[in-house]
Amino acid sequence: MTPAFPRALVVAGTDTGVGKTRVACALARGLVARGLRVGVLKPAETGCDDPDRPADALALAAAAGCAEPLDRICPFRFREPLAPAVAARREGRAVDPAVVDRCLADLAANHDAVVVEGAGGLLVPFAEDLLFADWIRDRGLPVLLVGRLGLGTINHTLLSARYLRDRGIELLGTVLSAAQPPST
Repeated sequence: MTPAFPRALVVAGTDTGVGKTRVACALARGLVARGLRVGVLKPAETGCDDPDRPADALALAAAAGCAEPLDRICPFRFREPLAPAVAARREGRAVDPAVVDRCLADLAANHDAVVVEGAGGLLVPFAEDLLFADWIRDRGLPVLLVGRLGLGTINHTLLSARYLRDRGIELLGTVLSAAQPPST
């Protein structure tokens, strides 16, 4: 499949809290250090104490030096720490993939590269009847997979990698992140 956005990639996780934001920020900083104009996209952020100040999206923007409007960087923000579709439903709202697509298209048109950070794992309900992995696949985006460094990560990482392969999603690589102290 030819990617719709050839200069974009998704930093996705095997789970929530595995260090996706840390890895996405490091990647954005590295691309900026190589002289690229980097756009960042956090399609949906949940668990926002203040939806006007989504911590992950703001960290991504700072790492990339991306001055795009917050509504383009993170179009959907929710208070409850749930899967985006569930958090949206509980707030009487919905995640609209077409809105996210417009944000991605705008970012891709104005930057040399776009780093997209997922919410939760690959199989979280992203929008009604749409898993995050299916959104990724439908746009032809490659994935950098982030897993937790610790007990159980081999299983979670291999399951996620196999799922990506089985769905025809390109896996660029895997990063094991010590987002929290390693467990043994």
